[in-house]
Amino acid sequence: MRISLALVPLLCACVGAPAGPASITAEVTSSAGDGDSRWTTDLQQRPTTGTTGTTGTTEPELPSEGFHCDPRLQDCPADHKCTPFASMGADDWNGARCVPLVTDPAGLGEPCETRDHSHSGLDDCGPGLMCWYFESLTDLRGRCLGLCRDDDTCEDPGARCYVQPSASYLCYPLCDPLAQDCPPPATLCVRSSSVDGFICRYAPAGEPAGAGMPCEGETDCAPGHVCDPADLVSGCAGERCCAPLCSLSQPNCPPGLDACEAYDPGPPPEYTDLGICRAP
Repeated sequence: MRISLALVPLLCACVGAPAGPASITAEVTSSAGDGDSRWTTDLQQRPTTGTTGTTGTTEPELPSEGFHCDPRLQDCPADHKCTPFASMGADDWNGARCVPLVTDPAGLGEPCETRDHSHSGLDDCGPGLMCWYFESLTDLRGRCLGLCRDDDTCEDPGARCYVQPSASYLCYPLCDPLAQDCPPPATLCVRSSSVDGFICRYAPAGEPAGAGMPCEGETDCAPGHVCDPADLVSGCAGERCCAPLCSLSQPNCPPGLDACEAYDPGPPPEYTDLGICRAP
């Protein structure tokens, strides 16, 4: 049985301080794999029993801001990994630094734990991995997700690199939008403009919007819904409103949105049965 060990930060030993990750140039070409049970098993408490990996009794400070390594290249010294982090406890990544690996780190899809705050980058996952999908912002137990490689692909064929405007870091697992089969905690299986497929994202706080309710993006809607243009959703009071997804072979749409239309006119094989409930 693996034991989760707490991290002992060391001063980053990376040479130089690159300005940031390499520019984004490649398209994502990985495809969804067969059903993978690692995303459906319950999270387990991984007990902490001590400190790890490196010698010494003090904890020198890690770099507090800036890019000191490239997470996509993993260019840190031995026994360290390069991880994105947010300086000053920010809520989005704005740097990358080398942190020491724990003894016996968690692998892809395995339970993990992050220390200090959600974007600290201090976790017990192995190299090229990051702990994500937390129970809550106060309970930072989650699962190890892969980091994007330098060509914006993922080691896991069942995941896709989520490309952000300034950088790409995490490989989010693909999912079935009709089954909403994302791993816990509360996540949504949604389409992203930067990913060719549906990926698992966090559900925002508050009550999600149901069918016919205004929305600004996919994560505003309840599970199993997408944010559709107003002219396709009966009674929509905004520029876009939530519409239920449906199975083309077994449609089950609500009144007023009776037509189950193909989601994509030329879908990949895994989405050939996927439709959207729209106004007839």
